[in-house]
Amino acid sequence: MERPIHTKKLKPQSTAAIRVTTEPARIGEAFREVLPEVGSHLEAAGGSPAGPPFARFFDYTEDEADFETGFPVPEPVEGEGRVIAGELPGGLAAVTTHVGPYEGLQDVHAAIGEWVLAHGHDPGGAVWEVYETSPADEEDSSRWRTEVVWPLCK
Repeated sequence: MERPIHTKKLKPQSTAAIRVTTEPARIGEAFREVLPEVGSHLEAAGGSPAGPPFARFFDYTEDEADFETGFPVPEPVEGEGRVIAGELPGGLAAVTTHVGPYEGLQDVHAAIGEWVLAHGHDPGGAVWEVYETSPADEEDSSRWRTEVVWPLCK
């Protein structure tokens, strides 16, 4: 399937998240545990998300996924307990949108990785996904929308 991939200039975005290391098969379970905790932290701090949840992947192998998941916030918040204040970096990024079940995301990452190299770019750090539509919003997984973002050095 052909995907429209393009570059986009991003502004830095403050976040509140929890970093997790788990087996790839347990990522969904980790989201269901962590996102309500981050949401409760924001509510207790008098804040709210500035957009849909994200996951930023620092390392992903067959056996282990090291990622943070949480929400963008309109301004920096203080972390507490497992919740950390952070930032999604600004700068040039390769971006595409996947529509469908999460099982298709590995193919999307492979395609965007090939596109990045074919267009003379260098990857520039941890990639992330923004879950624009999720199981909480839409039962039909064929309608889920996930933005995939690859930061670029050039």
